[in-house]
Amino acid sequence: MGYFLQEHDIYVGSLFDELNVRFAPSQGKESHYGGIEEMVALQKEFKIFKRGRSFKTSVSVLNVGAFNNDVKNRWHRYLEKLDTYESNKKGQNGDVAIVAALIKNLAAKNPLPVYFTSHDMRGAPENRQVRVLENSRPVFYLEVDYLTISVPMQPERVGAAEAAKAAKSRSGKAGKTAKSAKPAKSAKPTKGSKK
Repeated sequence: MGYFLQEHDIYVGSLFDELNVRFAPSQGKESHYGGIEEMVALQKEFKIFKRGRSFKTSVSVLNVGAFNNDVKNRWHRYLEKLDTYESNKKGQNGDVAIVAALIKNLAAKNPLPVYFTSHDMRGAPENRQVRVLENSRPVFYLEVDYLTISVPMQPERVGAAEAAKAAKSRSGKAGKTAKSAKPAKSAKPTKGSKK
């Protein structure tokens, strides 16, 4: 996450916590109404998650991370990039996979609570994927099946190093392009031709 939240990385857990409470298992229908039951009702009425609408936009509607505008804006910049990651769902980028899974789950006869988390994107290429896992048990102390959504993240120093490397690569390519774009030499006139 580091490249996006930088010094605010300490808030990553609380951002996931906010989402996890919004999509939590049911705790009852009266005084404890909320969680997945409330999200199902909100989805039915307002279509918060919709094909063609980014996950970031829907998270904005849920007002997750609003305790600090700088954190919220950086979090949104990270979420905007989810479409640049592949997912474990064939033919779907990370953003599309998350939105499609939430739409399907919230419309199901027995919707699962949703657990949002992250995983280390370093190492194997598949670590760079957004992972959508149905009927998983990510919380060992709650014997409840979840729809789990895990997004790839990395430490700040790694993200900053990759960004610097990409910028250097871009500037190197720009320099080569500029060198290769030298003006063409004018042709020398041949005998009998006019200047």
